[in-house]
Amino acid sequence: MRILLTRTRIGVEAPSYSYRVQVPFTEISLERQALIAMHSDYGLGAGLLARLPDVIAPMTHLEAAPGLDKHRIGKLVDGVADRVGAILLGAVFPEMAERTVPFRLDVPSAPPNARIIGEIENLSGRYEALAREIDSLAASDLGFRAEGDR
Repeated sequence: MRILLTRTRIGVEAPSYSYRVQVPFTEISLERQALIAMHSDYGLGAGLLARLPDVIAPMTHLEAAPGLDKHRIGKLVDGVADRVGAILLGAVFPEMAERTVPFRLDVPSAPPNARIIGEIENLSGRYEALAREIDSLAASDLGFRAEGDR
């Protein structure tokens, strides 16, 4: 599955950045696409992109009616997705050494904005497996390889 990893400068003073991992809709099933509420290219001009939590979540979670149970499970899925995202982002952006993807990260070296396309094993619906292995996962365990800066 292809993924898009981005670093975008969002602050001027003490340069700060937003780091994100997204998956093109073309990489996920039509059934999963239909259950994802957010349909956006996030301003990247790369076609519709899915957030990592929507990709790794079990289909039963995406299909569930809104409520406290869905919210509770959603927080767990988000936590695993943030850890997986940090692992992948750290593999291509060395300054991103956080354990989870931060909302905003100060980076004194002020690197340029970047978009990296990568390949990874299919993560669709793999929340449970990822959660079990999260403490020992590395980017190579996920079959990750960067294709280059776009």
